[in-house]
Amino acid sequence: MGDLENQGYVGVTTKALKKEKNVTNVTMQDFGHRGDTSEDLLKKLKQQKVSDSIKAANTVFLTIGGNDIVHVFKQNFLDLHESDFAKRQKIFSSNLNKIFLEIRELNPEAHIYYFGLYNPFEDYLGKANKDFVPILNQWNTNSKRISAKFTPLSFIPTSDLFKGKTDHLLYDDHFHPNKKGYLKMSDRLLHYINENKATDK
Repeated sequence: MGDLENQGYVGVTTKALKKEKNVTNVTMQDFGHRGDTSEDLLKKLKQQKVSDSIKAANTVFLTIGGNDIVHVFKQNFLDLHESDFAKRQKIFSSNLNKIFLEIRELNPEAHIYYFGLYNPFEDYLGKANKDFVPILNQWNTNSKRISAKFTPLSFIPTSDLFKGKTDHLLYDDHFHPNKKGYLKMSDRLLHYINENKATDK
């Protein structure tokens, strides 16, 4: 969603990896779906085609969590409290841990690159944005803590990429990145991939 060429950060990154010397072949499977929450991803990991693909992979790219936060806004739109986010975060943290466990069970060695969350709501929340930012930061801190229990896994921060720039890095739905936003995510992902390659030598 958001990239009219239907590539997203995965397609852009795949193209870039194909151009690198020492890389002979790149194949990619994309199982992302608009609106997926962490519960949806857990169900998806049980599908044969998804589990088979993960078993065969040497790298897994993962973005999940944004729709879990949207779920809080939708459920409590007229009466939103910090405790609503805390409740959902607890569920999300448990799901994220299960997701990583499931991927590791299917494939103990594939490097997982997990994107942290950015704030797509800064232009819409107005003064309430200052109350939402600490909540988002807490989600990212917690996700990073969970990520640290699994190896090889890289937590990739994105909030700084979009902060103050959502007006020209987000798509018309004001939630998904646009082509420029996906390019930023891909650049950062490639930085982490190359960093890991240098470390592995």
